[in-house]
Amino acid sequence: MFLTQNPSQFLERRLAILYGVNSMAIRALELVKEEMCLEKGFARDNGTDYYNHCVDVANTLISFCIKDEDTICAALLHDIIEDVKGYNELVISKMFNPNIARLVMLVTKEHGVDYKQEEKIREYLDHIMEDREASVIKTADRMHNMMTLEEKSFKSRYAKAMETKKYYLPFFKECRYRYPRYENLFYAARSQIEPLIFHIESFYGEIVRLKNELKKKTA
Repeated sequence: MFLTQNPSQFLERRLAILYGVNSMAIRALELVKEEMCLEKGFARDNGTDYYNHCVDVANTLISFCIKDEDTICAALLHDIIEDVKGYNELVISKMFNPNIARLVMLVTKEHGVDYKQEEKIREYLDHIMEDREASVIKTADRMHNMMTLEEKSFKSRYAKAMETKKYYLPFFKECRYRYPRYENLFYAARSQIEPLIFHIESFYGEIVRLKNELKKKTA
């Protein structure tokens, strides 16, 4: 599903066909490429431009026939308020429109909030779940993050997998019932991610077992 060859160019062609070469979606793509690139210090764990993540999130939604332009723009911009100085809801509203800004804000995590706390992450996801378009953006975002876990340390992979199992799998399930129009996306998220979680859990369990055996032998 996630393209490895020129995903940005591929998305640009899709956006031009869907919305036109002078569309908001093209402008959103250009903005995120300008602001979230290596030259400005934004990189994925594999050393590539961070904006490739945003591109893949948008490509995923279009591949699941989610083609509303506001939703695609918000998918491209979903990290910009959270991660890039100078951007807020008002700025995005003026550059694009209030609905796009609203969607970006829904998926934006507040600075200073500890989302490792169960109460906070549940509040965050429950708030997103109230909106169909925000829910599909967050789902595609988590799908791509999980599909690229090999870029992270094993400790980070395990933490992300456990967070996803506890909070996001139920989120996908509930969204599937709330928003049947996009049930294929929510079902795909769950079915693709569950095997990854199982693999990571199994590997972690084997590591713990081997460490315990080693302790017994050296005791």
